[in-house]
Amino acid sequence: MAQTVNDVADLMSDKTRQPKSNFQVPTTVKYFFTVLVLGLLVLILIMGGKALRDAPPAAIHVSNQGLTVAQYRTLQQVMNQQSVSSFFTSDLQALRDITTGLAWVDQVSISRDWQRGIVVTALPKQAVANFGTERLVDAKGSVFVPADSRDLTQERFATLQGDIAQAPVIMQQMQQVNDWYAPLDLQVADIILSPRMTWLIRFDNGLRVIVDNENTAQKLLNLSQLLGNQLSNRREEIQSVDLRYKNGFTIAWNIAPPQNSETPP
Repeated sequence: MAQTVNDVADLMSDKTRQPKSNFQVPTTVKYFFTVLVLGLLVLILIMGGKALRDAPPAAIHVSNQGLTVAQYRTLQQVMNQQSVSSFFTSDLQALRDITTGLAWVDQVSISRDWQRGIVVTALPKQAVANFGTERLVDAKGSVFVPADSRDLTQERFATLQGDIAQAPVIMQQMQQVNDWYAPLDLQVADIILSPRMTWLIRFDNGLRVIVDNENTAQKLLNLSQLLGNQLSNRREEIQSVDLRYKNGFTIAWNIAPPQNSETPP
């Protein structure tokens, strides 16, 4: 038994005494392969850059979603005038700036699509009122010229007038007045803010109101309450109301024309 153990020990010691293989790649070969890999990478980059430069111009696809025919044609014409590079190198931000430069565009999205190319999607501003006779205005008070001139001076819209810079203020005032006078079934037809900050308001029933810039909101609110209470029975007889007073107001009444004695009642 002891001899067997000794034989195993001798066998293991013989294996440990065997020389190990220390094969090493020569430094020259390592250097060669490193240079080769780097050269291939540089070549790939050069070839890729050349392919991008030589690629044909990307196609621009204008989406007609949410646009009228006139808006789509206008945007398509503008995009046709743009010179773009390849699919990957085209400057999308530049195209976005050009699109948002159109007065009637509210939001724009530009993306790359493998099948259609560069896709331009625009959302138009939604007009809620006329601003003078040559512009429209949206709910945020942004004044713009529509893509189709036939959209100007729409009869269903109220008309705002004043300095363009004051458009958001005028829009906010009109919305507030409409809220106050809605219980009286009155809506603003025209509202003007003069350079002296005087408000001239004409309602859809013909009633005209003029008010200064001092306590404007309170005066208009008080008038709506009077028209709904003390003056409710004579509302149709009122032609105009002047609120430019600290402690009161004046009313101009509709005067019925005198009847001719020869004309039957």
